[in-house]
Amino acid sequence: MDNQNYTTERRKGQHLTDEERYFIQYALKQGMNKNQIAKALGVVYNTVKNEINRGTVQLYNGKVSRYKAEAGKKKYLENRQNSVPNYHCLEKAEFLEFVVDKVRKNRWSLDACVGYALQSGMFRREEIVCTKTLYNYVDMGFLPIKNIDLPEKLRRKKKSSKVRENKRIFGSSIEERPEEIDTRKEFGHWEADSVIGSKKKEEPCVLTIVERALCFDDC
Repeated sequence: MDNQNYTTERRKGQHLTDEERYFIQYALKQGMNKNQIAKALGVVYNTVKNEINRGTVQLYNGKVSRYKAEAGKKKYLENRQNSVPNYHCLEKAEFLEFVVDKVRKNRWSLDACVGYALQSGMFRREEIVCTKTLYNYVDMGFLPIKNIDLPEKLRRKKKSSKVRENKRIFGSSIEERPEEIDTRKEFGHWEADSVIGSKKKEEPCVLTIVERALCFDDC
């Protein structure tokens, strides 16, 4: 090939275009390997390898394997169509209408809607979605319900993952003690083995403190 550098600028994560597929087909005829094609297109090696695997067809009664851009595109479109999420909201519209009605008119919680639907026999298990899925539908905007319509959800406090900056430290950790203490030859290192705490302020508690030394040089 006269020019092995593909000059069209690509976006990160962009799928292969028709032009790039025909470039792969032409490059293979010119004897370029997968690494050279990937470098010329500005994509990773696996992108080219997977595309060639998708678009490879058998010719001459299976005697010759060859990559065809059209076959690669056809297989790509089939995979894209099969990868579309199959949301239950399209299949279980009757139950979802029941949920929306109860939440808006009777201020029911989503969990109450699921429980009543099953307990009353209005819907079978396969005709509904679980409470967690309903909350996900609300967050994704699949239902005409907002979080403000769910007072129980607004009352719940989410656990914070933030690390406390001013956390109180009560001395050094036992893991930071010097290694020679584990030999139990030096007197003066105490260890609290058990604590019986009180449930009420006026009840007593017991703390057992044990000296770690097992023997003394002066004995």
